[in-house]
Amino acid sequence: MKFLHSIFCFVGLSLAFALSSCVKTNEMEFNEIERIALESWMKINRPDLLENYQPIGGYYVELLDEGVADSMPVRHDNAWLWFDVTCRDLAGNIVLTRNSELARMQNSYTEHTHYVPFFLFCGNDNTSMPEGTYLALRNKLKIGDSEYAVRYGTKMRLYLPSSIAAGEDGMQGDGGYEGQYDLDSNRPMIVDVEVWGHINNPVAYEDQWIKAFAEANGGLAPEDEDDGEAAAKRRTYMRTRADEEAEEEVVYDNMWRQPVDSIAALYVNYLYTPKQRLEFNCLGTDTLLYNGQTEYKTGKIYGTKTLEQINKEVDEALLERFGEGLHPADAYPVDSVTNAKIWYVTRLLDGFIIDTNIPEVKKIIYDDEITDEVGTALDFVTSTPESNSLVDAWIYSIPQMKLGAWNAILTGSSNAYGATGVSGSTITSSSSSSAMQNYYDYYNYYNYYNSYYGNSYYNNYYNNYYGYGGYGGYPGYGYGGYYDNYYNNYYDSYYYNNYYNNSYYYDDTETTTTITTEVHPYSPMLWQIYIEHQDE
Repeated sequence: MKFLHSIFCFVGLSLAFALSSCVKTNEMEFNEIERIALESWMKINRPDLLENYQPIGGYYVELLDEGVADSMPVRHDNAWLWFDVTCRDLAGNIVLTRNSELARMQNSYTEHTHYVPFFLFCGNDNTSMPEGTYLALRNKLKIGDSEYAVRYGTKMRLYLPSSIAAGEDGMQGDGGYEGQYDLDSNRPMIVDVEVWGHINNPVAYEDQWIKAFAEANGGLAPEDEDDGEAAAKRRTYMRTRADEEAEEEVVYDNMWRQPVDSIAALYVNYLYTPKQRLEFNCLGTDTLLYNGQTEYKTGKIYGTKTLEQINKEVDEALLERFGEGLHPADAYPVDSVTNAKIWYVTRLLDGFIIDTNIPEVKKIIYDDEITDEVGTALDFVTSTPESNSLVDAWIYSIPQMKLGAWNAILTGSSNAYGATGVSGSTITSSSSSSAMQNYYDYYNYYNYYNSYYGNSYYNNYYNNYYGYGGYGGYPGYGYGGYYDNYYNNYYDSYYYNNYYNNSYYYDDTETTTTITTEVHPYSPMLWQIYIEHQDE
């Protein structure tokens, strides 16, 4: 591809211009110098796009696909927008991508990363987008002698100067979205953009999704019950068959009910068990805004197996470890103990698993060896639910549940991660330890070694420093904030003190990389929860 020409063309032209016009260069601002240099690069590499120059922002556009002609242009509304991006430098090196296949090619792929389009607000004022992408989405674009407005299905390639790309801070990825390269400060950038869709009311849309999921998995309890009837129905789920105050037998159903009447968009299925296979592909095709939106099928795990197969493996692991659980009528309320022990699987409504504290599920999803065969249950203080540092969905729902039983919580973002969501991140940390051993024992060992193999085998061994080459961690992405260092090198080394010391040190440095999964703003959530029985 033409845009893969070496960045050295761009740098050379910049230097040539500066050297040939020293006086003028001193009087020019950097943005003007860069504009001239970018224009020179385009003349050499993409002369066909010179007529697509955008005066607002000073960038060039290649329109790859005009999209759906009768769809509403993005610029007509203040809307939340789904869009894919892949960012490169002028040499074609990827610095950020939402594409899982490109991430795997770049060796930045992780099973903890949710590879879906960005979901950001795109309104009259730019609040969260990179400037260049925002300008292209919100303004009419000059394409030759005509004008074009971006809409659903638009694919375009932007050639951006650094002033509206990464600026003085450069660009780095995070959370699995990074490439193998950083973009240095004050460098131009090529951005591929694909627009999937936009909505004006994300709260209404997620409510539609929640209700569709509930209807596909047992049904949503009627909402026309008055407060008294709803509260009475909820209290029946707190009874047991041995409850002497119960005047009638409790009838349980498999519907999703509000644990607290005054909390909107929060539902609990009290009869859920892993025997009940969850159906995620529940939205109608007319509501789908990007491929795989309600059934995640991307990446190494979800792209290889069907979501149905993954759910089957997860459910079987849950049943093998915890069993079917007690029926709510045979179980004690959570508040009958001081602390409850919670085991959970956290999911988005496309089936993607964000987090779990169950080792067997981690093995299936993250393809890791189980280092902790038992795992650690999450403590929940039942006497003061609000003291638990947890999302509101848990604080309101768990006190209404039973010990030794399975439950499922379904909620909107207002009770989870809200209108901001969670930024993906990659944090690499290291810890080191040292051990001391008697030097003479070690010295005698190598004397024996040299005697056996010949004195030349370890010639001058004690005067040398021996080390292992480290390896880099991959931090990374996010249009909101990009990771600190692209490669963090860590060196495990053996250091041998000189002959006169009576000991040597062995330093061992362990590197741990923690990836926080991105959660989009206005994301409905699902939790599969088992609450440990007090006897356990």
